[in-house]
This record gives sequence, structure tokens and C-alpha cells, in this order.
Amino acid sequence: MSVHNILTVDLEDWYHICGVDQVLPEADWPDLESRVEQNTLKILDILRRRTITATFFVLGYIADRHGELIRKIHRDGHEIATHGYAHRRVYTMTQDEFRRDLKQAIDTITRITGRPIKGYRAPEWSVRNDSLWALDILRQEGFAYDSSMAPLPIIGNSAYPRAPHRLVLNEGHIWEFPPLTAYTPLINLPVGGGWGLRVFPYRLIHRSIEKFNRNGEPAVIYVHPREFDHNPPRVKLPLSKLFVLHARVVTTPERLERLLDDFPFTSISTVLEKKTVAFQRRHMYKEKFS
Repeated sequence: MSVHNILTVDLEDWYHICGVDQVLPEADWPDLESRVEQNTLKILDILRRRTITATFFVLGYIADRHGELIRKIHRDGHEIATHGYAHRRVYTMTQDEFRRDLKQAIDTITRITGRPIKGYRAPEWSVRNDSLWALDILRQEGFAYDSSMAPLPIIGNSAYPRAPHRLVLNEGHIWEFPPLTAYTPLINLPVGGGWGLRVFPYRLIHRSIEKFNRNGEPAVIYVHPREFDHNPPRVKLPLSKLFVLHARVVTTPERLERLLDDFPFTSISTVLEKKTVAFQRRHMYKEKFS
């Protein structure tokens, strides 16, 4: 039986970039050109033609301003999760600030869809060693899974598990769905999305997914609407940010379509349902024979 991999979309606009508040402060966002709708429609068209459902991690700020886009994504059968409200790194917030940001996103999105939200992804994978408290808050607010812990240096921790796994918390548990990485003896490589998906050789990405699938595990792929925009607005940013945002960005549609043709994909909630059933069966078996 083939393993279904996971396709996710971080639904944010071109100016939602962490660490550049001096160039693109939040106060200026309402005056900037929005391009999220036209770029998201390109993604939806790719998925519609292949009858693939994905998980959209919706930024609350976007939901507030593009309610009809969120309704369309929902009508098309995709899962709606959240990316927080104001695109702030978790570790820059206090616990109270994080909870307020989270609740604002939940309230905004559920008013549009009328459905509860199961999943969360932090901007810039910012649930890490100094912000693990966020997982307990997610559980308290009723979330079933998180997708914010990158098994990578700098933005996360290379020691984090690379495959989806169940985390035991102070109160209950939560499932974690990390982005796809390629293992090397020196460093894990970020091949699952962003600049890594665009820059690394396709055969490396393909081989990495195959390895996960041979072990019965799904690979988590992610894209952003701005990566489908071949003429995005340009602002003066640090070279590192420009590389992350624009390096080989024209290859994104082709890379995504190639992956969707080579492997089966679905949403996180679909995979989570199967994992939950499998976990419960294993637990019952252990209890029966212990």
C-alpha cells in the first residue's frame, strides 16, 4: 500500500517576512499591494487538475482581508489550519501574547469556515528549544497537531525527529509534522520547501521522499503563494533574505507539479486520522499482551 505524502501551503502575502520589521513594518501592511489571491488561485488550479487536497496554514491577517479566498479554499475541499495571526516568530512573544495571537487567528478563520481548526504552523518554524511552551498552549486550545519544529540548525534543532511523531506534553499529547529534510552526515538539508525545494537537485528531493515512504512515513512539503509570482514587488532586503525569497523562484510551479505527478499527496488531517488509528491499535495490543 503506497504512502500518501503531505502537501501544505503557508497562506501569507509577499511582505510577510520574519526579521525585516525595519523595512516592512506591520503598520505599513494595509498600504502594500496584496498579491496573495492571484498567486493562491494558481496553486488551487494545480491541485484541482490533479484532484489533490492539501493543508492550508492560513494567516489570520490574510483571512481578515480575503475571506472569500478562504471560503474558496474550504469549498475546494482543502484543510484549513492556521499560521497564527500577525506572522510573528513564537520565541519573540510572551506566552500571553502567543495565546492572544493564536485566539485571534482561530476566531477570524472559524467565523469564515464554521469549522474547528486542528493544526498550527509557526512562522519561520519558530517552535524550538526556547519556545516549546507553545505546544502546551496549542493543546490547551484544542489543537491536534503542530507543524513548527524544523530538524535543522539555526531555525530549529538538528536533533529533532525528522518524521511525524507523537509528543507527550504536560497535559495530553500533540502530533508533530516536521518539514522534509535530507539527511547527510554533516547536516540535514531543507529540501521540503522554500529555497531548498527550488535550489537542491530534484533527484535529491525525490530520493529523500522515497526513503521516507519506504519506512512507511509521509514527507511534508510546503510552498508559499509568493513562490508562484514571477514578477513580485521588490524591496531592499539583506542578501540572505533575498536569496531565501527569490533564488530560482521561477522553478516552483514546475517542481511542485513534478512532485505531484511522481508521488501521491494529501492533507495532514487525512494522514493524522490514519496515524491515530494505528497508534490506538498498537496501544490496545500492548495492553492486551502486557
